[in-house]
Amino acid sequence: MVKGESLNQAEAEARRRLGTDVVVCGPSLAANRKLAGTIETTANGSAKRCPPHDSAGPHALPHYQPDPRPPEGHTFYETEHRKAR
Repeated sequence: MVKGESLNQAEAEARRRLGTDVVVCGPSLAANRKLAGTIETTANGSAKRCPPHDSAGPHALPHYQPDPRPPEGHTFYETEHRKAR
């Protein structure tokens, strides 16, 4: 996942409603995970947490996604060892 422009929570939720990926960055896994879950749930009603997918490569991040689908997209979050580039 590549970092883009910095967004506030409302902007991130709006992008998720449109099916665009977002990534929560920061030093705290717990805070990143919590905010990512909040963004996804607020934007799409329900969400499931998923580990990084092996098929996405070695830099893949854990994420939340709508459950059920659609919309497309994910709310990724950084961990101590996995960072957006």
